[in-house]
Amino acid sequence: MAKNQEGVNGIIQKMAMVSDGLLDIIPNSKVVVVYSLNDNDFNMIKLQVNDFSNTNQFKIDISGTEFIFLKETQLNMSGDTP
Repeated sequence: MAKNQEGVNGIIQKMAMVSDGLLDIIPNSKVVVVYSLNDNDFNMIKLQVNDFSNTNQFKIDISGTEFIFLKETQLNMSGDTP
């Protein structure tokens, strides 16, 4: 799969469109989108939104929708319990 090479404005614009679409479904709701990313994608998004903190997660709010970005190690999708 090709890597997304567009700039921050393109990414933010697409997230705004997603936010608007999700809010159209149930307008009086709180919408949260969670991305679980590998290290390369996580670091690329952090740089694109000028987040230079040393954390394993961060969030941005776009048009009332919270976009949460986690390193894939933070989210256990397999259902296994430690």
